[in-house]
Amino acid sequence: MSALAALQQRFLDGVLADGPQAADDIRGTPAFAVDQRLAVYANAYRRRLVEALASVFERCAQMLGEDAFDALALAYVETHPPHDRSLGRYGVDFPEWLRARDPELATAAGVATIDAGLRRAFDAADAEPVDRAALLALPVMAWAGLRFAWVPALATGQVEAAAIERWREPGPNGVEDSDAPITAIAFGRRDGQTFFRSMAASEALLLERLRCGATLAEACAGEGLPIPLEVAAPALLSWIDEGWVARLAVDTDPM
Repeated sequence: MSALAALQQRFLDGVLADGPQAADDIRGTPAFAVDQRLAVYANAYRRRLVEALASVFERCAQMLGEDAFDALALAYVETHPPHDRSLGRYGVDFPEWLRARDPELATAAGVATIDAGLRRAFDAADAEPVDRAALLALPVMAWAGLRFAWVPALATGQVEAAAIERWREPGPNGVEDSDAPITAIAFGRRDGQTFFRSMAASEALLLERLRCGATLAEACAGEGLPIPLEVAAPALLSWIDEGWVARLAVDTDPM
C-alpha cells in the first residue's frame, strides 16, 4: 500500500469508526482541536447518508416525521456503510432493518418497501414492451406454450396492506398495527412513469411461476394450486397493457 493510500485508509477509519491513528495525520490549532476537525468530516459523512436515505425513502420519512426518521436513519448508518458508488442505491435493506428493529414499525417498513421499489423501477434499464396485438395475434392453441421475458423495471414484493394507503397519505404517525395482513405488490414503469399496484394471491402466484420460466400451461397447472385460464388470461392482458412483458416466445412442447 502506498503512503497516500495508507493515509486515506487511516482517515477513512477515523471518519467511519473513530480510528485513533487518523488523529496523527491532522494538525490542530488552539481554536480548532484535532478531534473537532475530524468530527466535522465524521458528522458530514453520516449526515449525507441520512439525507440519501431520506431521498429514497421519502414517503416513509413523511410518515414517521423528520425527527423520528433521522434517529432511525442514523442508527442504520452507524452499522451499514455504503458498498455502492451510487448513493441512490444505498439502503437496499433499510425496510427489512426497520421490520427487525421494532414490530410497531411494520407499516413504515412497508411504506419504505414501496419507496424502494419505485426508485428501483425508475433506475431500471429501458426495454421496449410488447403490445396486446402481439399476444392476440397468436393462435389460442399456442397460448399453452407461451413463455415470457420481462422488462427490467418489473419487480414484485410483499407489504402490509395498510402500507399502501399510508404511502398515498403518509401524514406523520410513527406506529401502526403490526398484525396487519400482507399483500403482494408489483412495480413497473410505463412511458417514463413509475407505478405500483397490489395483486390478488392467484395473480401473484401465476406471475411468480412464469418469471421462474414456466410455460403458461405449466404455470396454470402448478402443483398444489392450479390457476384457471379464465383467471390467467385477464392477468396476461393487464401485464401487457402495463408494459411488463418484453418478449413472447412459444414452446412447441409446453407440458
